[in-house]
Amino acid sequence: MSKHSSRGTDWQRIRLSVLDRDNHQCAYCGREATEVDHIVAKANGGTDTPSNLVAACKPCNGRKSDHPLIRNNWYNKRWLTNV
Repeated sequence: MSKHSSRGTDWQRIRLSVLDRDNHQCAYCGREATEVDHIVAKANGGTDTPSNLVAACKPCNGRKSDHPLIRNNWYNKRWLTNV
């Protein structure tokens, strides 16, 4: 974990909520997600609010680091269910 990572029971509750919300699918590649990534990194002023968090697989989360979320050609079909 980076020095900017959140820890504790509150973080675990938020983390599980985001993984469930995103159906354990990585926002970047669509594979199974086991981690949660900050869209705007905490190092860049991001928060731990669910609107700033997405499910991510370990390789994608590590590759993104503290860079901003980039556009990709994959999307989670659940994102469109409430449109």
